[in-house]
Amino acid sequence: MPSPIDINNVVIESKTAFAGRFDQGMGSAKPDYPLVATVLPSSAGATGYGWLGDFPRLKEWIGDRQLKELKKHGYNIVNKMFESSVKIPRVDYEDNDYGRYGIIFEEMGHDSKIFPDEYVFGLLKDGFTELCYDGQPFFDADHPSEDGVNTFSNVIGDPATDTGPGWYMLDTSRPLKPLVWQERLAPEFQSVTEPGDFNVFTTDDYYFGTRARGNAGFTFWQMAFASKAALTEANFELMITKMMEQKNSEGKSLKIKPTLLVIPVSLRAAAEKIVLRKTLDNGEDNTNYKAVDILVSQDL
Repeated sequence: MPSPIDINNVVIESKTAFAGRFDQGMGSAKPDYPLVATVLPSSAGATGYGWLGDFPRLKEWIGDRQLKELKKHGYNIVNKMFESSVKIPRVDYEDNDYGRYGIIFEEMGHDSKIFPDEYVFGLLKDGFTELCYDGQPFFDADHPSEDGVNTFSNVIGDPATDTGPGWYMLDTSRPLKPLVWQERLAPEFQSVTEPGDFNVFTTDDYYFGTRARGNAGFTFWQMAFASKAALTEANFELMITKMMEQKNSEGKSLKIKPTLLVIPVSLRAAAEKIVLRKTLDNGEDNTNYKAVDILVSQDL
């Protein structure tokens, strides 16, 4: 007669193994959000960004009036909760059939590492309506100037009437990027396996999962331009020119450097035609060849 299985010891050993597979998945994942967003820590349910007013050279960018408003009212990003869970029936342990769940936890680890992509690029896509620190949509034709009389635009075309997919040009050369990923709690592996736990007792299942807290937000609109007009060579060049020509009220350059073209999958061919061809159809050199890097996001 076979010896009875010590379920409790098996569950403890499996927790270690599953946590290892979770870590493997985390380690193999390559998220895109760090390319466009600076990761910043958060220690509360919501974090204010009035400290953006202390950003070097910011006074030269937005002037005293907006600087005072930014420091006074701030810009809050409220953390969101994210979770994913799996339950394993006790009978799978009794039948020594729990090993097949390993790949699930590896996939869970992979997804936990890349889940901010959905929120960062989703916010970028919604930038035509979501507000930034000056109270205007992040991508807008009417960002107020220091004197409150003039306005500045970081859009090409008219998003209200243009119907194409959005495409975005970012300056990611600085430590502070155009977006932030606010991390309150990094993804962590958790389990509920104690025999005396009410859920374990009543359902005859063991519970494993992950949870995290965080959210995406904007920094400075000056570092990001967008358009829903056609992605053509002319519009590409116009966007780069407009970004680089930005000046403050005193006529000083903001020294913005476009480095990254962010596009949805549907614009991949158009972007590569503009940026990755060495030679144009007429045989001349392509002056836009590798002018910027291209990032194709499946979350746009």
